[in-house]
Amino acid sequence: MIAGDFNGHHTNWSYKSDQRGIHLFDSSLENGFTSINNGEATRVKLVNNVLRKSSPDITFVSCDIAINFKWQVLNENLGSDHLIIKLSMSFKDYFECNEKRNFKQADWKLYNKDLINSFSERYNHDFSTSDIQNSYDYLLEQINISANKNIPVIRFCSNPASKFKPKKYWCPALSKTVAERRLALSTFRKNPTPNNYAKLEEMVTKAKNEIQKAKSHAWKKFCNEIDASTTVSDMWKKMRWFKGYQQVTFHPSEDKKKDLLRSLTPDSALGCPPQFVSCNKLLQVPFTKQELDHSLKKKNSAPGNDGVTYSMVFNLPPAGKKYLLYLYNDIFRFNMVPKQWRTILVVPIPKAGAELNSETKLRPISLISCLCKIFHNMLGKRIEWYVENHNILSSHTNGFRKAQSCLDCLSRLVTYTQLGFTSNIPTAACFLDIENAYNNILVDKVVKTLDEIGIGKGICNYLWSFLSERYLMIKNEKKGYAHDIRCTNRGLAQGDPISPLLFNIVTFRICRQIQNVFVSQYADDFVFYVSDKNLQNCENNLQTAVNAMIILLDEIGLQLSASKSKLCVFIRGYKRREITLSINNNIIPVHENVKYLGLWLDKSLRWTKHVNEIVEKTSKFLNILKVLSGPAWGVHPKHMRTIYISLLRSRLDFGCFLYDNSAKTHLSKLDKIQNKALRIMGGFIKSTPIHVMESELGIQPLFVRRQYLAYKYCIKNMSWTDNATIKILNDLSSVINNRYWHNKKKPLLLLAYDDCKLCNIHNSYPLQMFKLNIWVSYIDINETIQVNLDCVQKNKNSHEAMSLRTYVLKEIDEKYANWHQIFTDGSKNRVGLGAAYCHPKEKITAMFRTELGLSIMTMELVAISEALKYISNLSGQYFVIFSDSKSALQHLARCASGHSRGAPIAYGILNQLYNYRSRYINIKLQWVPSHIGLKGNEEADLLAKAAITHGIELNILPIYTEILTKFKNLCYDKFREYFDERSREKGIWYKTIQSQPLRIPWYNNIKMNRNHIIVIHRLRSGHYPNKKFVFLMKKADSPNCDICHIVEDVQHMLAECVKYQRERENLVQKFSINLCETGWFLSILAEPHSAVAKSVSTIFLPH
Repeated sequence: MIAGDFNGHHTNWSYKSDQRGIHLFDSSLENGFTSINNGEATRVKLVNNVLRKSSPDITFVSCDIAINFKWQVLNENLGSDHLIIKLSMSFKDYFECNEKRNFKQADWKLYNKDLINSFSERYNHDFSTSDIQNSYDYLLEQINISANKNIPVIRFCSNPASKFKPKKYWCPALSKTVAERRLALSTFRKNPTPNNYAKLEEMVTKAKNEIQKAKSHAWKKFCNEIDASTTVSDMWKKMRWFKGYQQVTFHPSEDKKKDLLRSLTPDSALGCPPQFVSCNKLLQVPFTKQELDHSLKKKNSAPGNDGVTYSMVFNLPPAGKKYLLYLYNDIFRFNMVPKQWRTILVVPIPKAGAELNSETKLRPISLISCLCKIFHNMLGKRIEWYVENHNILSSHTNGFRKAQSCLDCLSRLVTYTQLGFTSNIPTAACFLDIENAYNNILVDKVVKTLDEIGIGKGICNYLWSFLSERYLMIKNEKKGYAHDIRCTNRGLAQGDPISPLLFNIVTFRICRQIQNVFVSQYADDFVFYVSDKNLQNCENNLQTAVNAMIILLDEIGLQLSASKSKLCVFIRGYKRREITLSINNNIIPVHENVKYLGLWLDKSLRWTKHVNEIVEKTSKFLNILKVLSGPAWGVHPKHMRTIYISLLRSRLDFGCFLYDNSAKTHLSKLDKIQNKALRIMGGFIKSTPIHVMESELGIQPLFVRRQYLAYKYCIKNMSWTDNATIKILNDLSSVINNRYWHNKKKPLLLLAYDDCKLCNIHNSYPLQMFKLNIWVSYIDINETIQVNLDCVQKNKNSHEAMSLRTYVLKEIDEKYANWHQIFTDGSKNRVGLGAAYCHPKEKITAMFRTELGLSIMTMELVAISEALKYISNLSGQYFVIFSDSKSALQHLARCASGHSRGAPIAYGILNQLYNYRSRYINIKLQWVPSHIGLKGNEEADLLAKAAITHGIELNILPIYTEILTKFKNLCYDKFREYFDERSREKGIWYKTIQSQPLRIPWYNNIKMNRNHIIVIHRLRSGHYPNKKFVFLMKKADSPNCDICHIVEDVQHMLAECVKYQRERENLVQKFSINLCETGWFLSILAEPHSAVAKSVSTIFLPH
């Protein structure tokens, strides 16, 4: 179909013919097209009181489908002189109507209540492990019955007609205006007089203005709704529109979907079940309640084919969770996989950059049952602990491992290359691509590898049972609700939380066995690189490594792709030197620019392409900020800053310390991006100095930001024993005085390492959580750590001290009357840190001290740890340790979940608690409010303060997050020096108001709308859109005030201008301001959050 304004006429579609129309008609016949116009005029216009009708708008359609179309002209022109043409086509289509649950409106209390009886009765009377599938079906049935009653359903249809909703700004008044415009058009077409044409023009203009006004009003209202009280989650919900979530539905062809399904399920024959010999009784123990609790999630993701989401499992009653736990243990014990877990729905989405409905690359999204993912999450934590505890994975395997990231791979490659540049030695790097890695791997090789490393036959048998029979299905839109289904017994399950770990394990020999080259692995991205003066040696070593990898991959069913793999020779200067590598006699292409894990690496590490790519990407986000801001309205600057940090600065941050030594012209491009963003966020005018904007918004310059991130990365790496990145940095540090670096900017990562390499930091390998004798999520702390008291439901400041003390003492006596009660506390001052515990009943106390460098939370944990050691010398079975540090107890609870890396001493405490529990000694850690007069707590507080000078010396090294505070302050000092230096020439007015740059914006925790904040920003900066600014922009002949005839700057506006004399008098009367005091206006602007500052801003609000 071809349609448009061809500006040509032919009697086939119009009332006359011209040369253009004849050519169009002849061309349509030659190419098999026909016009489906019915001869009606598509353009009407009054010229010299004569109605001109014509048909320049033509629709050509292929002859074979022309009969299916209906063509008609509507009585609507949307303000133009061309009428709207409506094309209708008759065809059959399947509009699928679906339902989904509205979890925002869920009644979780009723949902929980309805399920209590279902599972308690089933567990007490009818539960049987002989038929796991029936028991699992019963679980799903009861969950869905309760969900259907207590979670409303949203119905939606793929039919575009059913999706139509008027815009939010649309109202009955606009409908009436549009109806009047259509009536005027109809009247004019029937009776084309000048009066009727004038009436039509009037109604067109009126409708246009009214619609534009409604749009503008609705947009301003939307932006103003985003204020200081809006939460971050609400902000992101409102931002969905800007992130393009409301797009045209993607419909790939059925053939393309079938090809995708075949690629995910390669044809293969299922062999005999492997025989496993390893025995691991520890990993085979039944799952516990705390393991299940640590694996549950509140937030939903797309559910599997059974429709059960994470929140539906999270809100199960205790009886339901107990039933689920028993079911999980039976599944684990008998290796029986529910059929619902084997069925995986695949949703194809376009890959980044692909156009909708195109026949290009699809990315599969696999929707696995949430109940299955919860179980695999528990199982994965056990396998992860075993693998890390036994040091099975290489330190060069960085993907999907705690406290490691793709920056480790990038930093090592870049630093190693710079080390080669120092001695004029080229570095050859081969970036290898594995064909369809996750889908082609042999399942029997996966489980056999697990068996070889000693995981145990119980886990191996379960994983074989799950992975050897899975059914992937893709919805077939032509068949309505039907699906195309294929069975697979090969590969790892996409979207399964355990799959990345299994892939790391099955490929662990690659990093272990390949020699003579550096190997870097991030998931299925492998890089081999080596430096040598003789490039032939590089070629030989790399080819040997590639050949060895081909053999290792072939053993597990994988192959390398020569066409997708890349080769790059990093060398100084512009001279091009190449080598030749091959994969199975197929040459690997050589590239001068390679994108690896998000960074563009060029052969000379000049970073030109990478910086240009960043500029191109971030410039698009500037448009979002522009749309959200306005001269007198828009999104609150607090949220504008959040959007900037999340969307824009995060892209500037990634790997920034690696390209810091690129050319100044490159880095200045990035500076300009941030400067533009600052100007938009804060509403600053064009002449405002950059360092003033950075201070007002609490955004550090990019060179300081890069310095901070370099410190952070170095210190984090120093917390690992024998870290590979630190070793390469040490090598580079020893030759950094080489002549090559005399006239070049030295690598920022190296400079940061030189600054912090003398710091004493606690380091370990593996992480402390993996050094325990048991996986950390197995340790039961649900009843052990109590971070609340029943009598303290609000902030302690809202209670009267004496009554609160009475309530707390009463609750302690009720709960712990016959327990050994031990109180702990920590203290910190400029001299050092102290920790202490006291046992009032036995009159035993102990004090400990350490040097500065640790946090107060660590000292609270030290006190708890020492108290636990003391308990081992006591007789009894019931002990309670009281601490007034809720943060310390919460940190312990977070460490026990196994989700994040915590303080080493916290894992020592968890290990102590586990050992006591295994000896049936009951210990509780109970939080109590501080400074309310509890005798034991007050005594521990005094002891902790005394311990700073008189305690037993402990040698505890700080963790990297505690050391980072020092370097964070160092970077702020650097920002302050830069601010002071720039303030000598520009921003002198601002310097008199704000002597130091702000760490966080002054408006962060106050209620003030955007209008007032923007005005205060401009007044504080000394740059306001007045006559002086207009003159500076060369848009006025004089900078003088029109009334006072002297230079109109901010000082004149605030203190002198006659125009604002009445407002100044009102301020004096309302706030008792002494106008005779020198610099009274500066004092007001120095406290921008004050009421008087807000009143001043009101004077200058735009009207």
